[in-house]
Amino acid sequence: MESVVINTRADLDALTGTPEHTQFMASLRGTLWRLEKDDVVKAWAANEDNSTIARFGFTRADFAEIVSPALPVYVPPPSTVPQTVSRLQARMALHLAGLLPQIEALMTDPATDMLTKLAWQDAQDFRRNSPTVAALAVLLDLDSAQLDALFVAAQAITA
Repeated sequence: MESVVINTRADLDALTGTPEHTQFMASLRGTLWRLEKDDVVKAWAANEDNSTIARFGFTRADFAEIVSPALPVYVPPPSTVPQTVSRLQARMALHLAGLLPQIEALMTDPATDMLTKLAWQDAQDFRRNSPTVAALAVLLDLDSAQLDALFVAAQAITA
């Protein structure tokens, strides 16, 4: 069985009326849209793309009833922010960011919640989504992006 090679419009036209022609035209129809994931707006977009059909001398008008494809469900990329860092990594990252003295002052402040103090003193690791970390971030006036940056910096620390 000989395979069919279609490199040009002439090759395709020579196959008019055959299953190979029908199949190739269906394949060309599939190139009319380029799906792109946009992580900024958190959605997929279907963008017209005529580059492949143009190579074969076609325009969009050569394809009847062109319909934009259904867009896939957007799934955000996996987070690159570590969810857990060791106590040592956390303390070193805070020191490097100039925040360790503020934390230590909070731990000696009688107004600081005892559970927060105990967690700071005894935790072997710190979790990004823990209530203690959230409370400390508020006390340090850190937003979510700044807290993420601290966790990324902490993960990079090896001792």
